[in-house]
Amino acid sequence: MPSPVGHVLAGVAAGCIVAGLSHGDRKVPATTRRVAVFAALGAAPDLDLLVGMHSGPTHSVGAAAMVGVAAYLVARRRVAASPVLFAVACAAAYASHILLDWLGTDASPPLGIMALWPFSRSYFESDLHLFMAISRRYYQGWVFVRQNLLALARELLILVPLLMSILYVRSRSSRR
Repeated sequence: MPSPVGHVLAGVAAGCIVAGLSHGDRKVPATTRRVAVFAALGAAPDLDLLVGMHSGPTHSVGAAAMVGVAAYLVARRRVAASPVLFAVACAAAYASHILLDWLGTDASPPLGIMALWPFSRSYFESDLHLFMAISRRYYQGWVFVRQNLLALARELLILVPLLMSILYVRSRSSRR
């Protein structure tokens, strides 16, 4: 499964696609805050590691929908622009984590993620292992370091061009 760096990049990309944010936005503080929210939401599902229930309901479309509802409730009081658009962007940023984990290699049982919770408690994993597993076996020394650096490099090679392309297209369309 991807690293926090990969999840942050994907969260920003997904949120920016939906919200229409670009590198050239004139409202810099507001844009920076939203990008920070999208980044945090992209990594948030892995907070379940703290309670030992990784890849369960927090890695699901149900959790993404709950994030969208919560974002809407907050945004309708605080965000001047469309609270619905912001809520959908937040749900997309959160859901990007689910997509990346589904496309990643999982080395820890149960394999996969509970992607369709609350509709199903089954675990799902793609046959296309686009992202390498991030090792949590810190006691392995350089094997641990090498594995994680290779996985991170692969994530960056996939996600940085994707994010840059999104920001470029958004900035071109906002100039028109």
